[in-house]
Amino acid sequence: MLLEDVATIIAHAHDVRASLREIVELLAERLDMEVCSLYVYDVARKLLVLAATKGLDPQSVGKVSMRVDEGLTGYAVEKLEPVMAVDALAHPRYKYFPETGEERYHSFLGVPVVDKREPLGVLVVQTSRRRRFTRDQIRLLKAISAPIGGLLVRAQLQESLRSKEEERRSAHDRMLEVTQRLQAYEREHGRPRPAAAAALGRLPGLGASPGFGIGRAHLLKPQVSFAGVQRQRRGSAKRELARWQSAVERSVEEIGRLAHRVRATLPEIDAAMFEAQRLMLGDPNFVGRVEALIRGEASAEHALEQVLGQMIAEFERIADPYMRDRLFDLKDVGQRLLRNLLGVSERTTPSAAAAFVLVARELTLSDLPMMEQQGLRGIVLATGGVTSHASILAKSLEIPTVVGVEHLEDAVHEGDQLIVDGNAGIVYISPAPDVLREYERLGREYRAFNRELETLRELPAETRDGHRVSLTANVGLLGDLVLAMHHGAEGVGLYRTEFPFMSHRDFLTEDEQLDLYRMMLQRLEGRPIAIRTLDMGADKYPSYLRLPREENPFLGWRSIRISLEMPELFSAQLRAILRASAYGDVRILFPMISGLEEIRRIKELLAQAQEDLHREGHAFNAELPLGIMIEVPSAVRLAPELSQEVDFFSIGTNDLIQYLLAVDRNNPRVAPLYEPLHPAVLRAIADTVVAARAAGKRVTICGEMAADPACSLILMGMGLDGLSMGPFFIPVIKRLIRSVELTRARQLAAELLRLETVKEIKGCLFEGMRALGVIDFMDMYH
Repeated sequence: MLLEDVATIIAHAHDVRASLREIVELLAERLDMEVCSLYVYDVARKLLVLAATKGLDPQSVGKVSMRVDEGLTGYAVEKLEPVMAVDALAHPRYKYFPETGEERYHSFLGVPVVDKREPLGVLVVQTSRRRRFTRDQIRLLKAISAPIGGLLVRAQLQESLRSKEEERRSAHDRMLEVTQRLQAYEREHGRPRPAAAAALGRLPGLGASPGFGIGRAHLLKPQVSFAGVQRQRRGSAKRELARWQSAVERSVEEIGRLAHRVRATLPEIDAAMFEAQRLMLGDPNFVGRVEALIRGEASAEHALEQVLGQMIAEFERIADPYMRDRLFDLKDVGQRLLRNLLGVSERTTPSAAAAFVLVARELTLSDLPMMEQQGLRGIVLATGGVTSHASILAKSLEIPTVVGVEHLEDAVHEGDQLIVDGNAGIVYISPAPDVLREYERLGREYRAFNRELETLRELPAETRDGHRVSLTANVGLLGDLVLAMHHGAEGVGLYRTEFPFMSHRDFLTEDEQLDLYRMMLQRLEGRPIAIRTLDMGADKYPSYLRLPREENPFLGWRSIRISLEMPELFSAQLRAILRASAYGDVRILFPMISGLEEIRRIKELLAQAQEDLHREGHAFNAELPLGIMIEVPSAVRLAPELSQEVDFFSIGTNDLIQYLLAVDRNNPRVAPLYEPLHPAVLRAIADTVVAARAAGKRVTICGEMAADPACSLILMGMGLDGLSMGPFFIPVIKRLIRSVELTRARQLAAELLRLETVKEIKGCLFEGMRALGVIDFMDMYH
């Protein structure tokens, strides 16, 4: 009843402050508490501010504030869990605020108000009598905090819209001045003002998919526009409505065909994206508004233009990432409807015989099938990031791609010759003859090298003295398996499961995950796969997981820490992996393990999942091999103990190096210090291998070191059972392994482990590679 009354207050809320005051008064009375207060978290100032109270001095509302690291209230935000104190004044985190008059209250209970783990505030109750709050009372306040969170989110949105409107007004004069200057430039020069880089024929961006391609620019622009459309309908309303309804039906059919086509290529893309567009076409609010304008004399095209303009303006005022995605859907649907109203066919690409580079501001879902065209040599986008859907699909199809290119639309014209360098993140416009010749030379060498390596595809990675090394692939998409099998991978040593979560608009369900894993196993045809549980965090948060910014995300809430704090979601993934194990050779891999407590808690959750699946009648491999990533220094030190808990190790050198050397490899000021051949790195790997060997457990490596011929030679000599890498590098490493003897690699590794500096190690390594006759592999790699 109390929860319903709180919900009623929120449902009828017009003044947020008044509603919050009404809620705390209601709770104080019904729960028989002397004090009930609500503190709201101010993200900009990183302060908790008293927003409403019953029992404390009302004059302190809006004046009392504290940092998250202050007081018991801040402690509730730090923990994101309820905080209870029988005698608050004796608690080490207690902080006294004389303005409130709270010194006479002893017991304290603070319940965080959150939205998707992002703190919104804290709901607090206090009494003068020392008492312990019951579990039922804590559960009730947690339940009540949820609708309060919804009210606070709504209040934040209203405030955001108000501030955006103020920004728009204040920016209007500045934009007008800039526009006038640009118009003056165009009148004088007859063309838009280019960027300096564009004038030099070289545009920098972000390399989203490696490789390079050469072709003529094909500009992907909207096929149709509202410019010049008939404003008033010429015929009857009935006839115009029939035109509109026919365009809607054709659009629904096109989206269905598109969804089927993209799912076959990239099943990781969220099917809900297509469903969202289909639902828009059936949305009574959207369709009804258009039809109402048609009945009021507007043409179907003009009615669509007006409704789209209104809805786009509404969406653009909202900063939420999910709503921004809806804005892209809305624009895409608008283009499709207008094209069908005007009778324009779906777009076509240049002749398959012609090499072309796709140039666009952004790619919508409707444009993704164009990426399958035979003549496509590269993609250049003005917007987007390296984890956008276009970038992920381009990488899966091995299409060189550069994104985030400024001034692209001003600098590139239809038919311009382009070189797309996805490695360096550079686009050359009408390149000079010597630049073009150099890239053409690289292309010939690359193709010749690949033809030579293809002869090794069916051969084992076996040294001259008969030692086999397992070479597997690191993958993140179903499409990656095509390349992995083409390059001779023996299986998947690391399946990164976070990519589908990044592309969806919510956490995948157990069945959705199972479908993806099952498709992977079908394509692998009996080959093994190590499925790594979610490694989200640091720079890989999905947009729907709204979290406060962390000062150092690589040392923060990420990877297995997220999974263990969200056990329901983690258990869903464990169940999906277990069920998938009934369809093939599956191993499970847990990332960023730092101690025994984590792996033992994981095993408890895994045992519970197995028990539940057994009770429900689902088949799974009860002996599913368990592995952990060794990628933090504590795991190296505890490797002997950890080896007793699991079946295999996989060393993740990317993170291990940066944690061992305290170097952020993405920071250009210290990136040169990121050194795989540092003696501390080599000794940490060697210690891990020794611990695994002593326990009789397999140990592999899945970081970038595995793909570097110089490093892989040492790793093989150290005794690694397998190397897992990007599919592209497998043939090179296989050829290296087949060119040496294990005994010589072991001798070289032992010699390197005795050296004390990077300089000494590199000198000795290169001399050793020269003596083995494999120094030319370094040129192939670089």
